[in-house]
Amino acid sequence: MPADTLPNNLTGQLDVLMIDNFDSFTWNLYQQLCLQGAEVTVIRNDAISPTLFPQLKIKSLIISPGPGHPRTDSGISTAAIEYFQGKVPVLGVCMGLECLVDLYGGEIGYAGEIMHGKVSRIRHDNRGCFRDIPQGIQSIRYHSLSAAHSTLPAVLAITSATEESGVIMGVRHRKYTVEAVQYHPESILSDGGNELIKNFLSLRGGTWEENPEARVLDDTLPPFPYEALPSEVTSRPGATTNIPSILEKIYTQRLADVSQAQTTSGTTMEDLQTLLSLNIAPTPIPFIPRIKQLAPGQLALFAEIKRASPSKGAIALTTSPAAQALTYALSGAHVISVLTEPKWFLGSLQDMLHARLSVAHLSNRPAILRKDFILSRYQILESRLWGADTLLLIVSMLPEALLRDLYAFSVELGMEPLVEVNNAREMEIALSLPAKVIGVNNRNLHDFKVDMSTTSRLSDMVADKNVILCALSGISSAKDVQRYASEGVGGVLIGESLMRAEDPSAFIRELLSIPVPSSYAPAWRSSSPLVKICGIRSKDEALAVAEAGADLLGLMFVKKSKRSIGIDTAKEISQAIRNLRFSGPTDATDEESTNMPWFTAQATRLSRTMSTSRPLLVGVFQDAPLHTILSTISEVQLDIVQLHGSEPIDWAHHIPLPVIRVFHIGKEGKGVPHITRGGAHEFILLDSLREDGSGVSGGSGKVVDWDLAKTVVDAGEIVLKDSAVSRDEVKSVGEGASEITEAVSAPTTLPKDHVVVENVATSTKRLTYPLPIVLAGGLTPDNVAGAIAHVQPWAVDVSGGVENEDGSGKDLHKVRAFVANAKGLSLAVGEDSEAKEGSGEEEEFEEEESEEEEEIDAEGAGDKH
Repeated sequence: MPADTLPNNLTGQLDVLMIDNFDSFTWNLYQQLCLQGAEVTVIRNDAISPTLFPQLKIKSLIISPGPGHPRTDSGISTAAIEYFQGKVPVLGVCMGLECLVDLYGGEIGYAGEIMHGKVSRIRHDNRGCFRDIPQGIQSIRYHSLSAAHSTLPAVLAITSATEESGVIMGVRHRKYTVEAVQYHPESILSDGGNELIKNFLSLRGGTWEENPEARVLDDTLPPFPYEALPSEVTSRPGATTNIPSILEKIYTQRLADVSQAQTTSGTTMEDLQTLLSLNIAPTPIPFIPRIKQLAPGQLALFAEIKRASPSKGAIALTTSPAAQALTYALSGAHVISVLTEPKWFLGSLQDMLHARLSVAHLSNRPAILRKDFILSRYQILESRLWGADTLLLIVSMLPEALLRDLYAFSVELGMEPLVEVNNAREMEIALSLPAKVIGVNNRNLHDFKVDMSTTSRLSDMVADKNVILCALSGISSAKDVQRYASEGVGGVLIGESLMRAEDPSAFIRELLSIPVPSSYAPAWRSSSPLVKICGIRSKDEALAVAEAGADLLGLMFVKKSKRSIGIDTAKEISQAIRNLRFSGPTDATDEESTNMPWFTAQATRLSRTMSTSRPLLVGVFQDAPLHTILSTISEVQLDIVQLHGSEPIDWAHHIPLPVIRVFHIGKEGKGVPHITRGGAHEFILLDSLREDGSGVSGGSGKVVDWDLAKTVVDAGEIVLKDSAVSRDEVKSVGEGASEITEAVSAPTTLPKDHVVVENVATSTKRLTYPLPIVLAGGLTPDNVAGAIAHVQPWAVDVSGGVENEDGSGKDLHKVRAFVANAKGLSLAVGEDSEAKEGSGEEEEFEEEESEEEEEIDAEGAGDKH
């Protein structure tokens, strides 16, 4: 269709043109108009360009209801009012009223109440469209926005308002025949709706002077609105004023944001429900049990990620939510609160998702709290899909009926909400839900003033109730925390102070009075490395190697390896090893309550297990089909699987045992990208890359570059650089950051651990968790102690380095020497000399064997698989 031509249905004389703002109520209004004798033509608000308005010939114009905000969701509606005012009568319904007010510079803001399908009585001025309609009529309302009294342009008059609250229900242009209502006159629940439509359809021309029967210009009628309202309404402080500007702006913006999201393809309510049904949402953890995991006298810490706020401006604009969340989690936070409001707090749902993903693989991760202005079921479903375990519901912002609905819906989705209150009345409502976790906001959202006694005053209301009380806002010292702990408070939310802290981990210890640990060395380094002897070929050999002190026995299931064994032999070995019963003192350390990075946690757990258990059986596979691996596990009853080829990382999720994954280390460190990615395989093995172009390791007798291996270990499982941004580098972000005038960026750090690596060139420090690895590749009884001293691995792996001269089996003297040297033990008299005699022949044997085993390619099965 050419841009300068009207569609055929709009050519010629039209009676009533109605612009549809994509709302189902449009057609109810259409039916009502038709029943009153009007011929109505309906077009969507994006059907034509405003440049075509001069070609339209209409007798009257109606702007329909619709979702969202007039500036973002009304299409051509406002432009149509502007063009046709003074020419023809114009009636706006709901969105139509908001477009009219917005056109003349008034503000559309939070009405102070959310009314969806609720009935209110209204009073009116008995003029214009309200002529001869009784007072106190019932009106059905579906809105939470309305015109702000304080900013209503002088050219517009208020024509009606609710009796109980004084919310504007109608406005009228003082000169032109332009009128609008905030309720739905077309509904059967609205009194006088037909009369109002008849009055509108009787208007002619574009001014009230042309319609004296409407009595709009009759100054003998009583004034309106507030002089005509009951005195108990006009005497209320909030009757003629709106709520504070910041909260109003935030609420209004969030309404518009939600409306836009709901009408955007891919993020509609139906889209979100589909995603939920497909189990796309990350698995939640129970909120209440997590915040009850407390040491005696300790409070639950809600550590917040917040870039900025309306009251404080910029706080830490360049902070990485993922890094900050991991810092909090490893420092002992029970909950991580993430601000997701984008305009004033500069947050996002992506921030929350990244925070969630960064802690996903911790054994006791904190709960993720979405902190936002939640006002619809849509946002609750959205929260669940983006990884929240809980969310914030603000009592002061929500009508009680809506609050109850949102609370119930959140619980239905598995998220017990944190319900925020600020006074006794709100506390009563929260308790009646019944909320199980209640946060008292020490900051009043109406004036943003902080009163630290607010929580104290309300704490008695939850005494002897099954409620966890939390203190929110203004907490910045251990003294504050101790005060609330003495009053029976169960948790504290701390945001700004943590975000500004130079060392959040140390600050958390200070806040919660946690002693500084005597050592930062990881627990797996508190004992000698584990020893894996690979390439076991018989039951007797397995029993002998187990007796020698090996922790792990490797069984080869790579057919081209000379050490490969069949299923029957493997079953014999398994039965014999499982019949062994080693016993010892039980390590009662509760590491599960302390968060550690993925590989650190796995290594620590297995190291503690090995102190009291038999040797574990490791099945070594190289590029075998998954079904073969699973079948072998079942038949042989393996304990661990080692993947020594190019198997997909995700296979670890399908294998019902811990998985060791090999990384083939070549020249210049090739083969280690993404080595620290956790959540799939439990253990990492470094082996030397073969030089035959196969792309795999093992079977060559080649020693891994120990310097490189040490660099991998020392670089750590988590590496983050401290960063600071100068004030001059920070710029205002969007309109919502207009109040953010100063940036103070808090550096992101992690808790100190055993290794601190300093970058001399930049003078920055990287605090790390040493990466626990299994070191393989060319190890022998002679060099293993040196390798361990240099690299400091979690475990060592050997095969050819402890075999007899002809390579037909293990040399038990070498095995004992290897285990002893790896674990720092002393050999019995005679054993040491025998081992040394054998080791003298090892180098020559290794050279011969490297040629012999080129066909093996058994990745990660030891030093020479």
